[in-house]
Amino acid sequence: MRLTSAMLADAAQVTAGKLYVLGGAFDTITARTFPVVYRSLAVVLVAEVGPGDRNRDLPLRITLLDEDGADMGVESVGNLRVGAPSSLPAGAATVVPLVGAFGNVRFPKPGGYLFSVEHEGTELAHIPFRVRLAT
Repeated sequence: MRLTSAMLADAAQVTAGKLYVLGGAFDTITARTFPVVYRSLAVVLVAEVGPGDRNRDLPLRITLLDEDGADMGVESVGNLRVGAPSSLPAGAATVVPLVGAFGNVRFPKPGGYLFSVEHEGTELAHIPFRVRLAT
């Protein structure tokens, strides 16, 4: 498995194998005061799953870290399982959209943050962003 896309969005969902994104692909959150609670934040991923990774659990972990690498206590852990559609040619990869939705994420201060996406202890992607004070 490998990720072909990774971004932040205000919201996203997967319906019938298609990805729907609202307010996606940003790298800055602006707040009037701190701490700030961001009501809705989504980590949007597109995975390419090859034949060797089908029909088994593929563990994924999404973790929020601050600019010093400290765990912010915000994470999503789960398993992805992709079958082999009969319409897929032998040996072909499957594209799978995924969404990690987070509600009421608290940022204590302005600065840099990132979401890290891991599979079996290996980082597949990191999505850096900053939270800044409105001027």
